[in-house]
Amino acid sequence: MSTMFALETRHLTKAFPGVVAVNDVDFAVRPGEVHALLGENGAGKSTFCKVLSGVHRPTSGEVLLEGEPVAFRSPHDALVAGLSMVYQERNLIPFLTGTQNICLGKEQTRYGSLIHESRTRRTAREIRDRVGAQVRLDVEVESLRPSEQQVIEILRALFHKPRLLLLDEPTASLTHQDTEMLYEVIRNVISEGVGVVFISHKLEEVFKIADRITIFRDGIRVATELAADLDRDACIRHMTNRDIGELYPDVQAKPTSERLLEVENVSDEKKLHDVSFTLSPGEVVGFYGLVGSGRTELAELLFGLTPKTSGTVKLRGQELRVRNPGHAIEQGIFLVPEDRARHGLFSSFNLKENLTLPVMSRFLGKLGLIDHRAEAAAATDIADNGELRLVYTNIQQQIDSLSGGNKQKILIARWLTKREEAAVMILDEPTQGIDIGVKHEIYELLRRLAEKYQLGVIFISSELAEVIGVSDRVCVFKDGTIVKEFLRNEIQNQEQILKWAF
Repeated sequence: MSTMFALETRHLTKAFPGVVAVNDVDFAVRPGEVHALLGENGAGKSTFCKVLSGVHRPTSGEVLLEGEPVAFRSPHDALVAGLSMVYQERNLIPFLTGTQNICLGKEQTRYGSLIHESRTRRTAREIRDRVGAQVRLDVEVESLRPSEQQVIEILRALFHKPRLLLLDEPTASLTHQDTEMLYEVIRNVISEGVGVVFISHKLEEVFKIADRITIFRDGIRVATELAADLDRDACIRHMTNRDIGELYPDVQAKPTSERLLEVENVSDEKKLHDVSFTLSPGEVVGFYGLVGSGRTELAELLFGLTPKTSGTVKLRGQELRVRNPGHAIEQGIFLVPEDRARHGLFSSFNLKENLTLPVMSRFLGKLGLIDHRAEAAAATDIADNGELRLVYTNIQQQIDSLSGGNKQKILIARWLTKREEAAVMILDEPTQGIDIGVKHEIYELLRRLAEKYQLGVIFISSELAEVIGVSDRVCVFKDGTIVKEFLRNEIQNQEQILKWAF
């Protein structure tokens, strides 16, 4: 490994009004090295990378690329210099195909300016096939699943043959197979001498892929160590400045014969067939399975996004025929979707409006005008609920200025405005892209809400450890149905569940 740094920062600082997001950071990546960045949401990792990639200009300090000082005025400058970044929030053009997104701006042409479609498609296929990715390139990316969209983002970055690759939460929405593919991509990249900066909240994958680890806290670099010299507990202590104790809540299963939700032999003639399970008041049931196994599809069916073609669904003993999401909400069935940016939050709305959206009719006067004072009071009441531990500065704050963990809390808090009607809350990948400390808060919050309001909670996650850690029972999905169910006290190890999922 060369002693010259692929990238180096010296005393790098980035300040915004009222906050120093990156504070006097010295950092270096060697050619052919995977250097992981860890830290809680808001610790400064993403801002640091945005400074490196030209999105933000540093307040002070310097950036050196292969020993030469650089001052990028835009992401394009960084790209030309050989620095590619894959952002946590996907940045694809939804109505273009995978091929068009990958080759955007660098399409193969003929006769001077006409795009040579077949050559462009060939170029994209060559990149995909070289890294062994399984993703469709000939359809609009808005029709792809989040995991497939993330693969397109990575392929687009590799298209530019970077000298340094910055990956911000690249596996947050990837399947197990796609994650393994990404590891192989990274190994191929570093074998060519490219440095990789790898941001992740998943400690297991960091230890699997990283050579060195740097940990941020409150905008400051608090540690840089060889990955082999750190363990999970040490990383958590550096990130949080405290011993977090057990990550998962203390779950005391309380068996009951009462049934809140009963699903029997439900099919949709597409993915799902003969799905049966029950959910009791105050119970958290975990859904585990590979992406596409049917777990998300069942959640969407229960919420009225897709119709069932056979079987029965009963809520409190009464047969339920959910016609659409509005009808599901009326019945007290709520969904926190997997892709919170696209399907959950309204980026053009502020915090107040996102919180009160489900109950907006409560604030309408006789003339149809909104009573903004009453709306703000209701939103503040929810936002200041001590159970949420929501971190915000103003109820009028724009939603995109909040961290990923706080955004997820808002989606959960939104349904607290309808807690009197609440029956079932479905959460699809609720901790995706969220740091360890906030994950713990969300686990505790879900358990408290389930017990306090006697909610039935369906918890869907690709992280098997957290499914086991937060649930009373675990339903394992495969090929569109539930193939096995485990009571909490029956689970001895993860392999016991994995063998049913694969």
